[in-house]
Amino acid sequence: MDLNLIDKLTLLALDDDKGTFITGPLYFTYSIAGAVLLELNLKNKIEILDKRVIVKSKSKIGEPLLDKLLDQITNSKKQRYLQHWVQSFGNKEREIKRETLNKLMSRGILTKKEDKFLWVFPNTKYPTKNAIPENELRQRLCSIIENDKKAEVDEIMLLSLIDACNLIPGVFGKKKAKGYKKKIKALVDTTLSSNLISATVKEVHDIIIALLIVMMTTTVIVTSN
Repeated sequence: MDLNLIDKLTLLALDDDKGTFITGPLYFTYSIAGAVLLELNLKNKIEILDKRVIVKSKSKIGEPLLDKLLDQITNSKKQRYLQHWVQSFGNKEREIKRETLNKLMSRGILTKKEDKFLWVFPNTKYPTKNAIPENELRQRLCSIIENDKKAEVDEIMLLSLIDACNLIPGVFGKKKAKGYKKKIKALVDTTLSSNLISATVKEVHDIIIALLIVMMTTTVIVTSN
């Protein structure tokens, strides 16, 4: 089943049975924004020049969410820095999640369960309906990490996003988390330092990590004061 980086990251971030997100919102905010920009780059729609996002092609992708977000970059009054778009799309996290969840439901992968928190507040959940796509995705990622299977660029980026939003224990299990984290870091570092990956992918990756570090540090300072 053809799923993009945003779809895959969202799917892996959901608890299959409970239908709730297993990653903290702070981690997921910029990771999902990064997934958008990486996907637009992989589809050859944008590139990065002097840390600014440049539109290479305005043609429609055929995916409503990506087309809408690409239009925002295209219609901007000026060429803006990559960090601006990571933060801007991060602020649209709810919208991005909602449209992605609707897409996954329309594909029959997720279902929707209306619930209430404390019997009063609405609490919608999205448990798995068809586990095959996610199981195949997990198996593929495990084969890359454990068996040194050759990874495509989008798979390397997905692993990096999983690490960035602290999803390794949830995706691969707590027992394997520590070892997998080291292997993923080594795999991503090796790929980023090679000529097999575009400068845009490297910059988007670095910006996501930098923003997460800044946001987490700020949160710790505010909480401790």
